[in-house]
Amino acid sequence: MISFKNIVLSLSLVTSSALCNAIEVGGTLPDFSVPTKGELIIDGSKIQHKPWSTQQITEGTPALVFHVAARMSSDAIIAPLKERLNAKDYEPGSFQSISVINLNDALWGTAGFVGSELEKNKREHPKAILVADDKGSGIAAWELQKGTVAFILVDSKGVIRYLKQGKLTQSDIDTIITMLDEEIAKSKS
Repeated sequence: MISFKNIVLSLSLVTSSALCNAIEVGGTLPDFSVPTKGELIIDGSKIQHKPWSTQQITEGTPALVFHVAARMSSDAIIAPLKERLNAKDYEPGSFQSISVINLNDALWGTAGFVGSELEKNKREHPKAILVADDKGSGIAAWELQKGTVAFILVDSKGVIRYLKQGKLTQSDIDTIITMLDEEIAKSKS
């Protein structure tokens, strides 16, 4: 006989597993690709797009991955960490900086503005990898929250070392910087 208690327990297990992300610390990033739009590439005075896939995240150097909702509020969420990263003045190539921008999460009527901001950011940071995800492939594959930013630090072997969604505290920023420094040092040894 099935008791009410067993039904409640079963439903709670199903609900809690449905709320889990596809990514977690100690795991790896599930693959996804962006066949349209994709990575922004500087081609002379123009910005071109080429297909992109998580398989392009190379092993051998750590990667700091930002999964970003294409909203103005995302800039404010990222700004404190971006300032600390710029202040550290990391050696070029010491880590991969990858931003996957979920264009599918942009507010209606802002596509033109978002596109021009992406191009401006690519010109300001030509070594950074900017990916325009027009179908929301990343948020679906990684089961992330909509409307915010996910911060993911992947070590040189492809293992997720840090994951947080939403606004970072000062302690979070300190942790990311410390862990990134450790991962860069490990990748050089």
